[in-house]
Amino acid sequence: MIFRKAEKEDFYKIRSLYWNLINQEQDDPSFPHWKKGIHPSDEMIQNSIDREELYVLADGDEIAACVIANDEKVDGYADAPWQIDSDEVIILHVLAVHPDYRGKGLARRLVENVIEQERKAGKKALRLDVIENNTTAEKLYQKLGFRYIQTKTLYYDVVGEMTFKLYELVL
Repeated sequence: MIFRKAEKEDFYKIRSLYWNLINQEQDDPSFPHWKKGIHPSDEMIQNSIDREELYVLADGDEIAACVIANDEKVDGYADAPWQIDSDEVIILHVLAVHPDYRGKGLARRLVENVIEQERKAGKKALRLDVIENNTTAEKLYQKLGFRYIQTKTLYYDVVGEMTFKLYELVL
């Protein structure tokens, strides 16, 4: 399994990973309500690849897991009681593990690699939000050292207003 930045040729494999996950998980109440072609959109995936913000775990020619790491945040982040008051912060988005690779610790491995990458880049913290009832994701982030900050209603175009739990890892 190789950790690397996504490349242009990975686009369709990454989109397929998200779509397979949506097909399999859309009826699970803890699934974050992603929608094919809407979130993550083709434009979001392509732009993240172009800006070198999309990371993957590749198994040969297959993309087993991916995540976007950048500084884009929703308005609700501004007044959260974060531990670090800095612009040198990265937000994790749309972390996904292909259904065929579930249960192998790939989400953990992917996030650990991103933590190391961003630490080396001089970032001060990683932040993220988890849909309120996604306890599996919360347990993963807590094991990785992320600290619960606040439960908050956030607005995302794809789902509207929903309750999320905010987490932060000081690097």
